[in-house]
Amino acid sequence: MALASLLVAAAPGRSAVGDSFGPDGLLPVPSPARVVDQAGVLAPSDRAALEARLARFESEHGAQVAIAIVPSTGPEPIEDFANRVGSTWKIGRHGVGDGLLLVVATQDRRARIEVARTLEGAIPDVIAKRVIQQKMAPHFKTGDYAGGLMAALDDLLPRIEQEKLGGPASDRPQAAPAHGIGGHPWLLLLVVGVVLGSILRQVLGAGGALVAGAGAGTLAAFVLSSVALGAGLGALVFLLAMLSGKSGRYGHAVGGLGGFPGSWGGGSWGGGSAGGGGFSSGGGGDFSGGGASGDW
Repeated sequence: MALASLLVAAAPGRSAVGDSFGPDGLLPVPSPARVVDQAGVLAPSDRAALEARLARFESEHGAQVAIAIVPSTGPEPIEDFANRVGSTWKIGRHGVGDGLLLVVATQDRRARIEVARTLEGAIPDVIAKRVIQQKMAPHFKTGDYAGGLMAALDDLLPRIEQEKLGGPASDRPQAAPAHGIGGHPWLLLLVVGVVLGSILRQVLGAGGALVAGAGAGTLAAFVLSSVALGAGLGALVFLLAMLSGKSGRYGHAVGGLGGFPGSWGGGSWGGGSAGGGGFSSGGGGDFSGGGASGDW
């Protein structure tokens, strides 16, 4: 029995966390977060400091940087694992692609800096390799993972900043300021129109729904500066108000709209047990192989 246990422990690709590998022998992509620490090598205060730094950088400069620490990538090369994580998480802004991923496999004693295509000029492979060798490795050799990651960020973040890819979208002038639910004025007009239309439908019948649709359409045409959009929204208000029924239970008509606001905005990531709440995919990041790997 003891011999069998030793053979299992020594099997290729197995480790103390061997059961976490999938049926295909690959480590599943972790739940997205600014800092994932499946190896448990970061103190809570160090992890919080890293997350705060990355969140502040994203807030000020727009680019997204994430860190994934795992015990081992098993039989899969760290390069392939990092590419899978970066492509799945879609780090970086949509249309900009300014994402950067740092992967550390503690038991393998391997690290990878995965660079999205847009940042390959700011962080070429030779620079990524140098950061691993000169900034990360000396700290990792002593078990100071937080220190190595902070030292890497000290070098990498200014390089991204110097690219001047533009700040967050909130810093840019908007052609048409958005107001209302979820930042979409038409959605507010639609919801209010359906609610009022349902009430009028209950009181006045089909004529009430028609009045609500005409009113909402006229207002929408003015607010959206489009007669066509106004007419379309008015017709939709009329139809939904009619579907609400004579009982006045318009909650069903409006309830179907409840999911709209939350479904806009790139997909919010809760992060799971290893997650860092509040981190949302930018929807970009073409990770086509740029970056470098190294060991310590």
